[in-house]
Amino acid sequence: MTKNSRPTNRIDKSERTHQLTRLDIGKSKVVQQRHLIMTAMFEASQNKGSDLFYDVSCSVCEDEGITKEGSFHCQNCSKSYCDKCVVMHNKLLKNHSVISKCDSDNWPVSTTWGKTLELCEEHSAEKLTMLCEDHETLLCQVCHLRKHKQCRQVVLLIDKVKSSTRRMNVAQMTKTIEQSQTRLQEILDIEIKNISKLQVSYEHILEEIRDARRHIYENLDRLQQNTIRELETIHASLNAYLEDNTKRCLEFISKLNGYGTQLKDNMSPERSFITFRKCLDEIAATESLIKSMKQNDAMEIKHQPNHILNECLEECTDLGKITSCIGEPQHDVDPNKIVCIQDMSQYNVQTDNMNCNITDMCEAPDGEFVILDYTNCCVKLLDQAYRVVDQLKLPTPPWSMCNINLFEVAVTVSEYDADALNGIRVLLVDNREIIQIKALKMDHVCRGIAYHNTDLFVTSGTALYQYTIDGRFVEKLYEDSSGDNTVLDVGVSPDGKRIYLTDNANDKICILTRAGAVTATLQDGAFKNCYVTANLHVAATGQVFVVGDKSISQVDTVGKTILNTISVDSPQPASVYFNTHKRTLLVGFWNNDHIIEFKTTII
Repeated sequence: MTKNSRPTNRIDKSERTHQLTRLDIGKSKVVQQRHLIMTAMFEASQNKGSDLFYDVSCSVCEDEGITKEGSFHCQNCSKSYCDKCVVMHNKLLKNHSVISKCDSDNWPVSTTWGKTLELCEEHSAEKLTMLCEDHETLLCQVCHLRKHKQCRQVVLLIDKVKSSTRRMNVAQMTKTIEQSQTRLQEILDIEIKNISKLQVSYEHILEEIRDARRHIYENLDRLQQNTIRELETIHASLNAYLEDNTKRCLEFISKLNGYGTQLKDNMSPERSFITFRKCLDEIAATESLIKSMKQNDAMEIKHQPNHILNECLEECTDLGKITSCIGEPQHDVDPNKIVCIQDMSQYNVQTDNMNCNITDMCEAPDGEFVILDYTNCCVKLLDQAYRVVDQLKLPTPPWSMCNINLFEVAVTVSEYDADALNGIRVLLVDNREIIQIKALKMDHVCRGIAYHNTDLFVTSGTALYQYTIDGRFVEKLYEDSSGDNTVLDVGVSPDGKRIYLTDNANDKICILTRAGAVTATLQDGAFKNCYVTANLHVAATGQVFVVGDKSISQVDTVGKTILNTISVDSPQPASVYFNTHKRTLLVGFWNNDHIIEFKTTII
């Protein structure tokens, strides 16, 4: 690791033992006892909810040993009250003048910060006594023991003040504070308006959801009415048929009964012959009726449910997709301006016996970074100084990675062929730890991955698939089965209008619409990469970078030309990431335990 030397009073590896001896080691037992007492006090304060600092605290709650924010102030009582206590105060003292914290012009200036200025915000019983220059953070003894014991540059505040050659410019700081307050007030005004707009949009969407439900109910009512109408028609027809048969049966019974009575009487031969013939005719008609009615012995109405409708409703998980729209990303960088590298620093990220293959990188909270180590089958978390602070082992090699939100990343894991372990691992990165929270199985090889607006885009080497964030298949957007690794890595523009794909088989990139239509292709020898790797990166500011065997190419956003070729000192680059906050370019390599950070300028 290379760094510019910085002077005076730091506790590096050669000095830490001496400095700690002077501070703590001579009283190690006392420190340990004090540490245990402090931990108990800190946990107790957490349970009481009193470890927070507010610019104004509730006077009533403070008397009870509980810290709650004072959102109201009584000018008559000269006391502040929380949301709960002010209700009782207003009931008992209706004539008192109470102002809200929102009324900033009349809000009293608090002395709380003056009292707690020198105390650690995390460990409220401890004073701030040190400065970690690795992280530019004030520390108490507990912070040092818990989180910064491995830091190389920790200095006592008393020594820092003595060694400082620059005087603090109070006037300039006051001016900066005023400017920050003005900007914060402007942002506050905007956010207050946004809260109102958000509520309006919420109520509008809620009404749309209810309308959708009403529409579904209306359609269900229509389907029900149609089905009942058909039922009633068939029922009326069959009922009329059965009633007609019943009537005919009664008629035949009556006639046969009459003929039977006539035959018993003494009649003339002619009359007896006529009666006999009619009996024969009626009996034949009766047999015909009986035969036809026996065929209808099990007459009933049946219903065949509409399985297509039921299956459709069962497959639906919602009445529509809900997305947040915070506005288009605001950047002061033209994505087609050239990124030029300057100073270079190198950092070792090795934690295993085998050489690292860093196949992808992305940003994590608090300026940390997550990297994929293909060879060692793990995901590593780096702090701001690019030291490995945690790692998570995976059952199969990781290929590519993308941010889902500030705390979650999605990682593709896959063998070279279809395998039961192929899929996506969703990881939570928080509090200097990596935790797997979800595993999504895929029925194809998983290579590149990108995320935009609740949609995941995953490549298989020959096709691009779209999935929902919970792993449900949406559609196949693009396919090129002319060879292996023709659809290797994927990236999405910040506005979601363009999808970028790398074709390692033909040394080119393809630009697609969101619907999957090809709008441009760019082929160049600079894109040639002998390794199957996540060789594409689309920055948050829109720049497009493609990794080749010997260099990194910056491509224009529409895929017409290479804007810049960035040469790196080490061979076989494997991955690249542009940190838009620090304006630095990170490069990972094959068979190399180091990553390189380049400072950049944009021209």
